[in-house]
Amino acid sequence: MDMTGRARKAWLIAGGVVLTLAVVAAVVVFVFRDRATPADREEVAATLVTGGGQPGDYGLYEYATTGYETTDALGGSRHDYPGRTYLTIQPGGCGILVRWEALQQRWDEWDYCPDGSLAGRRNYHEWFTIGNLEVWACAPPIPGSGDPGDAWEGACTRAQGANVEAGADNTAYEVIGYETLTVGEENVETLHLRTTAAGVGGSESTDTTDTWVLPGTRLIVRQVATGSSVSQSRIGPVRYHEEYEINLVSLYPSG
Repeated sequence: MDMTGRARKAWLIAGGVVLTLAVVAAVVVFVFRDRATPADREEVAATLVTGGGQPGDYGLYEYATTGYETTDALGGSRHDYPGRTYLTIQPGGCGILVRWEALQQRWDEWDYCPDGSLAGRRNYHEWFTIGNLEVWACAPPIPGSGDPGDAWEGACTRAQGANVEAGADNTAYEVIGYETLTVGEENVETLHLRTTAAGVGGSESTDTTDTWVLPGTRLIVRQVATGSSVSQSRIGPVRYHEEYEINLVSLYPSG
């Protein structure tokens, strides 16, 4: 084989390698592309149990929303939350399930007993088409309310799952006091609660959440939250950060 033939063969091999790498890269980008899909209101409301239509009853509630979440995994990504998100109050679990959907890829669900105590929660995060569902159990259930000035602590444990390690968190609760907020054109008295959580086992996390609820119900009128975590994985530590604010648009549910 002459030099020209050898050079041609080398170029063909190099071109084949480049083409193969390009195809592999395209497949990886397509399969593992990240998504941030707003929750569809009609889909959320499709299977809801509705109540009497009063504030705090079963149904769907709409929130004006700002916020985002980020991760540094696989080069990093960010999910910006849409201007409208939805919360549902439904029968189930220990008594009442309250679920907030920021995105199809991001939601929280709290399980409350009839006395208002928190029996557990579920948190869902999806990055690069890989979903992580965290299931937490609080035993004994944690009191969900109190009088201004009250403070207490509670602990929950996280079950190990397909993409989630077992863990635990300790949360401090504080009742700040009663505050009046405006929802639509109505002034409403709310109870301001603050939670500060620290997680260990599988990941280290810190979270602070201020929540204003309609007294006597599990209806969130306003919530402001910020949290960060570092989780150990096969590719090393993965950092996560989230912050958001939601404000109730109407006291009355739809669904």
